[in-house]
Amino acid sequence: MALTLHICPADGGAVVWASGDVDTNVAETFQDVMLAVMRRHSPLLLLDLSGISFMDCAALRALLLTQRQAGMRGGSVSLIAESPAVRRIIDLLGVRDLFPVRERLSELSAVLLSLLGGAGLQHYRSVERPAGFRASPAGR
Repeated sequence: MALTLHICPADGGAVVWASGDVDTNVAETFQDVMLAVMRRHSPLLLLDLSGISFMDCAALRALLLTQRQAGMRGGSVSLIAESPAVRRIIDLLGVRDLFPVRERLSELSAVLLSLLGGAGLQHYRSVERPAGFRASPAGR
């Protein structure tokens, strides 16, 4: 399943709702989009990953690098909800302390998404990269 992101800018940062698969094919693109969100809005990101059906090590690496970039910019990446697939890879690799889940915010996340009904959200839908394709490292 393709990765879909919905980005809602907020006063102090941005809320990102993600659904689909985050794997080797889209991990770098996921990280690039998160960096673009930080540049455009704020390095404070709230991620709702409850719609992620699959996440591999490459995706977790992208998430860790995004967290690092946010920290270097004076921000942070907080999970406000996670799917079983996300929980599994985070716990399996022992990085739970780096990504505590703000469970109480997950309810607010669902309410916000339903209230907005897509209005005012920026959307991103991934397209798988051809084999051997590498994005340029410019801008990192």
